[in-house]
Amino acid sequence: MIELESFIDIPTPLVQLKDVLFIENKVEVYVKRDDLTHSFVSGNKFRKLKYNFREAENKHFTKILTFGGAYSNHIAAVAYAAKALGFESKAIIRGDELSENSSPTLSFCAKQGMVFQFVSRTAYRDKNQFISDHCYYCIPEGGSNFLALEGVSEMVDEIQNEISNVDYIALAMGTGGTAAGVLSNPRFKGRAIGVSVLKNGAFLLDDIKKLDANLDLERFDFWGDYDFGGYAKTTSELLSFMYEFESKHGFLIEQVYTAKLFYGIYDKIKNGYFRKGAKIVVIHTGGIQGRTKKNRVEATRF
Repeated sequence: MIELESFIDIPTPLVQLKDVLFIENKVEVYVKRDDLTHSFVSGNKFRKLKYNFREAENKHFTKILTFGGAYSNHIAAVAYAAKALGFESKAIIRGDELSENSSPTLSFCAKQGMVFQFVSRTAYRDKNQFISDHCYYCIPEGGSNFLALEGVSEMVDEIQNEISNVDYIALAMGTGGTAAGVLSNPRFKGRAIGVSVLKNGAFLLDDIKKLDANLDLERFDFWGDYDFGGYAKTTSELLSFMYEFESKHGFLIEQVYTAKLFYGIYDKIKNGYFRKGAKIVVIHTGGIQGRTKKNRVEATRF
């Protein structure tokens, strides 16, 4: 049986963040360092892909098909995992003006042997038209399907093995799969928080329900005010926060997902969102490969 754990480091550390803000507001903030699972198959990407690759093996597929953009963490994770596990891989990439040299992510994936099909943004909206070749096992954009939930739920078990009375588990949202996986864990009785990295991302609530109609969204807090202009968009304020956070806490985050997540957590704590004594676990979903040198240079200007 395929075991992604053969090159993945789990369980990942759960570390408490120290900050005067947290002391003043009498909350405890922990970070689940899922960015440390692997350099490329990191964070929620490993969690989502684990049972998808097992399913592909069980159904005797040798080829993987998936979808994404030029800087997709998911695309990079699939490309690396497929090569490591002996699969061929292909990705439908949003943007027919692109090539394998258009981003460091695409260049990396090409080196792993991934084949690309670049399509227009209009055509990309109808992904079903690209799933006609039944030789491929299809993994959806972001890796979010029902099989992903079990892998994410295992991460929640790791957290609760260390802290049994977690009040909140917070995560960045791009597709809803990680949020659904957290809510699906029967042991977790607290609330989940989803910080949308997409502009007007409220539709993600419907996507969560599509993954599992039995999930209790009454225990889910959706934060839609921290997208900073939309997916992969950023501002000088966000970049300044990102670098200050990294200097204070000693580990990297990135501007697409995790900086927006931690910014939202800090902002809500400042504004008294959490009750005194609350224990908050923030999921570091990895994605550091998307933190380009360009971002580092631009951030130094602010």
